[in-house]
Amino acid sequence: MGNDIERREPTDRERDQLIFELRELAWKYARRRLPFEAVEPPGGMKADDLSEEEMCAAYLAQLTVLTELAKDCEGLARLMAAGAKVRGADHRNLGDACGVTWQAARKRWGPLTPGDGRIAVVISRRNRVYQDPDDPRGSYGEVGGTGQYDSDRGAWPIGVEVREKAEYAIVAVDGTVERVYRIDPEGWEPDGAKWHFAGALLTQEEIAAAYAAGTLPLRPGDSCPTRQGRAYRPHRF
Repeated sequence: MGNDIERREPTDRERDQLIFELRELAWKYARRRLPFEAVEPPGGMKADDLSEEEMCAAYLAQLTVLTELAKDCEGLARLMAAGAKVRGADHRNLGDACGVTWQAARKRWGPLTPGDGRIAVVISRRNRVYQDPDDPRGSYGEVGGTGQYDSDRGAWPIGVEVREKAEYAIVAVDGTVERVYRIDPEGWEPDGAKWHFAGALLTQEEIAAAYAAGTLPLRPGDSCPTRQGRAYRPHRF
């Protein structure tokens, strides 16, 4: 996991000082781009002798510099994130540093290392029951009751990587997540070229804990990332 060293939050005075120094830096480089001499930026006591046109040009020059700085800061932020990641920071640490959630940090910074990333089994179906005399279950789909588990667990065309890495099976109905199972890694059962997963239905408390820990990407009520009725696909996150 990431760094446990507590960070001291800056004081309001320190934040104000940082903004002041940033504005000074922006003006230092902006004034070099102006075709006229300007000692102070617009708003300064010695800037009264600037015309409206010159003040507008001064504001625009600073806007250009600040925009360039923002791009440079993003590049530097990526370097800092990469340096933190290789030294043990996780997405929650990165999110805390940026004031965002771990999900937003993962979206911004990507996997912690090349090839890193989790996979979930996502099953997406319509709210229907399908009768099939050739199927050992007799029917499948949203059958409800004790037969729902057997309907949810497949068989599905789940590949080796997913069977090795997936911790959860997520079932969506009509585009909305309804159920989540914790997959038993030793419980996969072959069925021709397809596979049945084995697992336990998670409680709302277990779902909330897994989602907060970053091991579960979707919760009941979330929109499913797969097209309705598309059956199975791996979901990488």
